[in-house]
Amino acid sequence: MVDKSGFMRHARAGMAIALALGLSLCVVSGSALAAHAVFNRPADLKAINEIETQLITLDSMKGLIQYYAPDAIVYDAYAPGVYKGTKQIYDGFEAQFAQGAGFTGKINDMNILAHGSLACAASQQHFDYKMKDGTSGTLTLRVIDAYRKIGGKWLVIQQHISFPMDPKTGQGLFNAPMPVRGPLPWAADSFDGPAEAPAQAKKEIHDWLEVGGISPDLDTLMKYYGPTDDVLVYNNTYPPGEFRGLKEIRAGFADIMNFTNPKIQILDFAVDTDGVFAVQIDTQHLTLTPKGGTVQDFILRQSDCMRRVGGKWYSVFEALSAPVDAKSGKAMTEPPHPKT
Repeated sequence: MVDKSGFMRHARAGMAIALALGLSLCVVSGSALAAHAVFNRPADLKAINEIETQLITLDSMKGLIQYYAPDAIVYDAYAPGVYKGTKQIYDGFEAQFAQGAGFTGKINDMNILAHGSLACAASQQHFDYKMKDGTSGTLTLRVIDAYRKIGGKWLVIQQHISFPMDPKTGQGLFNAPMPVRGPLPWAADSFDGPAEAPAQAKKEIHDWLEVGGISPDLDTLMKYYGPTDDVLVYNNTYPPGEFRGLKEIRAGFADIMNFTNPKIQILDFAVDTDGVFAVQIDTQHLTLTPKGGTVQDFILRQSDCMRRVGGKWYSVFEALSAPVDAKSGKAMTEPPHPKT
């Protein structure tokens, strides 16, 4: 997730043995189920596609909240941008809906990955909106939704909504469209495993973040993506805002992998896994010194949908972002200051 009536000694011993066996089965059940899970079952893909359509169509949290797990975590595009549990999610989004007079939304591009009781959807979403104050506009969002099947229903357990930012001005870009490329061609051996016990897998993923987040060079960083070419990254800067495939990821990160003395502190972290597929969402405080530059100290939000292949974890979908202040448009990358 003893009986007190005076059973005979042998009965108690039998119960103890059964309990011990049951606990052992619980430890291995997650990884055993993962090993037999179905990859991209058509019914799962269809169900998640239908939920994603509802998430961009409904205009009230009364209809939307049913698609979120009770302990879901949302990283919203707007600052402060963190909602935990359905009450915070409901209140946070309903306050945004209350300011609007109407909107139309569509999914420009989407990839879905499902494995057993876990799934992810990575999408570009476009909205035309009108506000009650008479203003109107357009938005383009990048979204990664992580799902778990609970009680026979797919529910969002992690959601990362983001705008990219202009690296020169630090401003969030509310309408930065990206090319529509269609579905990724998935590798047949996407979840080769071997599956790990979920508790150990969660530890491995936390270590993966702490070590990979401060990769000293590009070659080391690239070991955390793949291992095949069916990989997508929503980068925090624009253009291009999205990298697809290992070649684009390498080229996209090449310019920034030129620093010394990197340090990372994980400020917020949540992970769910079956031992071979995992979804994680976190906030990092990063400090590094670009070569020839001054120390940079900033906050980065990251989410990953991950697979375990050859005993190692690799990111398949990744989003990197900072929340944007709705009034100023500034990407909020400044780390929290200790209270005095």
